[in-house]
Amino acid sequence: MKLIIAEKPSLARTIAKALGKYKSHTEEDRTGYLENDDYIITWAFGHLYTLKDVNDYLGKKTLWKDIPIPFIPSLFEYKVRLNKSKETDEVAKKQIKIIESFLKREDITEVIHCGDSDREGQIIVDILLNLLNNKKDVKRLWLPEQTEETIRKGLKNLKENSSYENLKMEGLTRSYMDWILGINLTIFLSLKAGEKLTVGRVLIPILKFIYDRDMKIKNFKPETYFELQSKGKKDDVDFILTVREKYEDSEKAAEKAKTLNLSKGIVKEIEKTEKRKYPSKLFSLSKLQKFLSEKYKINFESSMKSIQRLYEGGYITYPRTSTEYLAETEKEKIQEILSKIPDIDLEFKDSKKIFDSSKVESHSAITITTKIPDIDSFSEELDKTIYKAIFNRFISNFLKEDTVLSETSVKILVADEEFTLKGETIINEGFLKYEPQKIENKLPNFTLNEEFDVNFEVLEKQTKAPNHATESELESFLENPFRNEKTTEEEEYKAILSGTQIGTTATRTEIVSKAIAYNYFSRKNGSYYLEPLGERIVDVLDKLKVNLYKDRTVEFSIFLKKVNKNEITSQEVIEDVKKELLEIFKTDVEIEKKAPPEKESFGKCPVCKKDIYKGNTKSGKVSYYCSGYKDGCTFALYNEMKHFSNVLKINDSKAKKLIEGKEVLFKLKSSKGNEYEAYLKLKMNGKYINFEQTRFKEKKGGN
Repeated sequence: MKLIIAEKPSLARTIAKALGKYKSHTEEDRTGYLENDDYIITWAFGHLYTLKDVNDYLGKKTLWKDIPIPFIPSLFEYKVRLNKSKETDEVAKKQIKIIESFLKREDITEVIHCGDSDREGQIIVDILLNLLNNKKDVKRLWLPEQTEETIRKGLKNLKENSSYENLKMEGLTRSYMDWILGINLTIFLSLKAGEKLTVGRVLIPILKFIYDRDMKIKNFKPETYFELQSKGKKDDVDFILTVREKYEDSEKAAEKAKTLNLSKGIVKEIEKTEKRKYPSKLFSLSKLQKFLSEKYKINFESSMKSIQRLYEGGYITYPRTSTEYLAETEKEKIQEILSKIPDIDLEFKDSKKIFDSSKVESHSAITITTKIPDIDSFSEELDKTIYKAIFNRFISNFLKEDTVLSETSVKILVADEEFTLKGETIINEGFLKYEPQKIENKLPNFTLNEEFDVNFEVLEKQTKAPNHATESELESFLENPFRNEKTTEEEEYKAILSGTQIGTTATRTEIVSKAIAYNYFSRKNGSYYLEPLGERIVDVLDKLKVNLYKDRTVEFSIFLKKVNKNEITSQEVIEDVKKELLEIFKTDVEIEKKAPPEKESFGKCPVCKKDIYKGNTKSGKVSYYCSGYKDGCTFALYNEMKHFSNVLKINDSKAKKLIEGKEVLFKLKSSKGNEYEAYLKLKMNGKYINFEQTRFKEKKGGN
């Protein structure tokens, strides 16, 4: 008998289906396992253990001012991960006992590690096995996708888990480093500033990027300049000639316009060429999220949830990848996928633009899998949109028909000024059928040496302030903080493989969400806006000469890659972090402390009648909690609450109404996926929060 430990229950169920008939020993509280004659399949819930906090090491609850910093444990220890309630903690403890019981069974001869195929997934199961004192041989099931076929193949080609030791050490070092920096800097800055300022290794450069952009906007002073344009019309087609030079002086601009207007426009050259247009490369995670943000205005947090669902459903390959290429060993797999796609004229292309192992680290670009769904079967519209985007990008790279455009370039001379007008028309549509682009030919039908009158006018314009930082810009910065216009693709991939990045594709979205919950900045229509508390943090960091901006943070990221390559040890990284903190803590600068603002009450607790206040959980969620929590009251509303299969979005206004016992209108979905609107109000079931539907929203014009 072999024991498979999956990272999540959903993957455990997929594995069980891949293995055929199985018996379920799963209880309603999600604890348990599945089994057949050869395998027992059990699971974690992501992280079942977390690093102990400072109070655990000190053995008592300690005020921050009494904690000796830098606080660095000589040996990092773990505890069962705390959740929102004692009940969910008991579920975790129960599942740990189930796994422990299997590790002690003599008839189980082998453990198969099936954490997600990244450094975080590696340590989730490794930590579990270590803390449960596992003595059995451990194999690794590394899944590039969660299809049943891939699982069956993977189980026939298991590797020794020990071959992933360097990846494990990278993951552990990352968690140790972030614990040390996050806790020590948060304590140091908070004590100096007189208010809680939660910071971390990745959060600081994210905040600084948004801060720098907003400071440019705040300090921007518009400058006036003058531009020359001549508008023309031929064959009912408008065209504009714009002089490249910008003028600071209106009189000089007017003089130039007068000179040009003494001449005629002469068509000096007309050139028509056919050119092939190539599809964009396959998606990395960041490129996919940027595409979705720019084209469909889908924020990164929403797209990440949907992408993860598609992966767990077996419809796409492992998404947390930094590359746009496929490994050369995957050619046969891609041919198999292509053979499953009907009614589209495709061909396998053995191209270096698609297959290049030198640009792939542990995971290739995101593609569809052989599990091709009926897209209308998805219950979430977002899943349809995102799957279609990945599908279209994939087939665009393997279409038989080339995309061919006819490009017309017209050169026009006015006195000593040369102007170029360009237009395009489609000859062969090719991939543009699946990834449309705006192709317009707005050129009149010019003839060679044709002359026409011009009328250049002086236009007064002003320089514009930069836009607020967008999700796409922030992601590009975090991918490679040193990228510039001259960066080549080879340099780009060299940077990726060396670790020149801030955070990972797996963690950035969550960190941004936490920073928004902390009220450091806000997000509106895909752009970020600095909030006063975020500005305060950067000002405090600068006054204390804490430089954990992009240069230093990238150094730490590179250290992690070196741990993976066995070039440095985890202990060496920790020593470097300690040295950095000791240098920071030498700074003896007084920071003006701000008086804490009075807390706003959101009403009286339905359970104990004490005041309800707004705060943030450790995971970054907004909570409306009872001030009587010290006396044991557990009442708390969160910005996201479950109601059957729906997730209710709760803001300040809705929270106040619910706490007051009033009904609130929510958009909901039925079990069949039909959307409707209804009013809900709180209904306390003992100390547990439920929602009671009071009435449907009346339809306008209805009976």
